[in-house]
Amino acid sequence: MFLGQIPRRPDKATAYKQLKTHLMIMGVWVSIIRITPYVLHYLTNEPEQLKLEF
Repeated sequence: MFLGQIPRRPDKATAYKQLKTHLMIMGVWVSIIRITPYVLHYLTNEPEQLKLEF
């Protein structure tokens, strides 16, 4: 293996900036996944009454 192929560790400032960016992206995805069922429920406009027919 050549020494040029070994990735170098970034300094702490760059690592913290990248970590903060990745956490923000993950938070956005989690919020999109969590809010999607509520939006879909609102858009369907179905009443929440349970009807039992015999």
